Amino acid sequence: MKRKLLALSLTLVLALALCACGGSGGGTLAGGTWTQQEVELSDLQSYGAEDLKGPIPEDWTLPDDFTVGDNTRVEINGDKILYGEREGEYLDGFTVATYADGALSTIYEFKSGLVTSWQQFFSPDGSKLVVAWIPSADSTDWNVTLVDLATREESKLELPEMSIQTAGQEGEKDAAKAPELVMVKWKDDNNLIVTGSLKNFDDSTKPVSYLYTLPAGE
Repeated sequence: MKRKLLALSLTLVLALALCACGGSGGGTLAGGTWTQQEVELSDLQSYGAEDLKGPIPEDWTLPDDFTVGDNTRVEINGDKILYGEREGEYLDGFTVATYADGALSTIYEFKSGLVTSWQQFFSPDGSKLVVAWIPSADSTDWNVTLVDLATREESKLELPEMSIQTAGQEGEKDAAKAPELVMVKWKDDNNLIVTGSLKNFDDSTKPVSYLYTLPAGE
């Protein structure tokens, strides 16, 4: 009997460990398809939000303890508000809340790493978020996470090959370089554009771009 109880305990511990590790990758929104796209350099500005302050609707009466300072990044979609504090070009995490009758109710918090403050977050219908992030400011280990705001489930995408060809020095071969910056934007509610780029580029080191189509029914 003791052996059976011990075996059962070990099984439960293993199951809990597997559940805890499951959130590090994959997810319902991660089973889509990738299609490589042509990149127009003139289109790169479209990845940034036009207004970093919202704008917050005039008929919203926000709680007294909610303030929008000079470095606060705000994005609004319907009754949802995303906000976080900028440190240079990054947000050190952010919060998403719903607004109703002068009150905010938090529905999601992102705390995994640094997020480019100028990126667009909400899908057009406001049901999902996309987040391009790095663990620290000196890292180039870019990640893209999709969030279903109805379930709070995070889906970490497995990015396709995005190496960029660079011209070598005289007598050296051309080299492939990992992107120093990853940019994301929604094409529509079911399609996302993910682009990898060097911070300084030209026609010979053009960014690499892919269309990500969410799994059917998501």
